[in-house]
Amino acid sequence: MQEDNKPTLTLITVEGETVRPKGKRSSKLTTGTGLTEKQEAFARGLADGLTNAESYRRSYGAENMKPATVHSEACKQAQHPKVAARVEALLAEKRQRNSMDTDRRREKNSDRVWRGVWRLCENVEGNVPPAVQQSALALAAKMAGMLTDQVKIENVGTDSSTIERELIERLQRLSKSA
Repeated sequence: MQEDNKPTLTLITVEGETVRPKGKRSSKLTTGTGLTEKQEAFARGLADGLTNAESYRRSYGAENMKPATVHSEACKQAQHPKVAARVEALLAEKRQRNSMDTDRRREKNSDRVWRGVWRLCENVEGNVPPAVQQSALALAAKMAGMLTDQVKIENVGTDSSTIERELIERLQRLSKSA
């Protein structure tokens, strides 16, 4: 028999769904990412901070394998282009979530500080000293971007001969005044 006449199996996947090939039973289920379930579990383990070997043991059920074999296979899986791309995608999702959480926390803290600063500025109870009110008002203005520290940096492009000439002139002036 010729191998060219064998039918080929094409998998159609929907993002996030597991698709089982029809016909012959296969242990290689695929996810919407184009990885097998074990590869997906391995990638998720790496993204969660597990070592290559530990992620491989958990994903592939390799508790009875020799450590050297586990390490070797784990390194191969970690270098697989689709697995590496999936790990990067998972890490990017985590960074995005963390960034949103950080922004929410920063906004909440900022609101709390604003309320405290304005309470000091308004001095409804009359027990806040004027110096504290003034400091609170300055802080509020800085937070609102009304007061900024400006640093002026002047970068004068000079060559080494100009610097040498200026140093010689300064040394001559110093030697005359001494």
